[in-house]
Amino acid sequence: MEIHPPTHPISGWKETVKHLAIITAGVLIALALEGIVTWGDHRVLVREAVANLTSELQNNQKELSGLFASLQKERQQFDHLHEITGLVLAGKPLTNESITLDSHGAEVKNAAVTTGQITGAFGYMEYSEVRRYADVYDLQAQFMRLQEREGQHFSDVLALIRRIVSADHPNAETVERWRASIDVAIAGVTAREQLARQLQRRYEEILAEH
Repeated sequence: MEIHPPTHPISGWKETVKHLAIITAGVLIALALEGIVTWGDHRVLVREAVANLTSELQNNQKELSGLFASLQKERQQFDHLHEITGLVLAGKPLTNESITLDSHGAEVKNAAVTTGQITGAFGYMEYSEVRRYADVYDLQAQFMRLQEREGQHFSDVLALIRRIVSADHPNAETVERWRASIDVAIAGVTAREQLARQLQRRYEEILAEH
């Protein structure tokens, strides 16, 4: 905003007050307009952030929905392996037994929430709304950490399979260790499923608001 001085000498206090009032009004109007523009920019930033978050959570929800059938299959495979340990401990051959073990994880994203933090969009949202997003992404992070840990248990079972099937007479200690690893992996499948279903409910709740 530019402020121009009077084009003629000011004579008297009334004219002085008049010019001061004009200048003050101009400054206030300029500040008000600037505030409106800034507020509009912030609302656009918030709308874009919410749109990104909604899209990402919808995709994460779909990704998680496809996990449950894989977890059921994985549990059945572990159960079958557990039965095989009983055969091995009983000294029975495994010539007619097939061993299959697959693991599938859910790849859920958090790019939208990271972007919202970087751009500062969360600073212009209501606290209650920010808290809802924080809660669902915190739970999502817990699920990803659990999934990563259980991946190690899966690897432990897989590593022992090779030792069991390649040995003519695997010792009982090795088989018992294998069985214990299978038990841990089965418990991990249950834990992943429970946390995944809890996360799925959180997705449904927050998406129902948009």
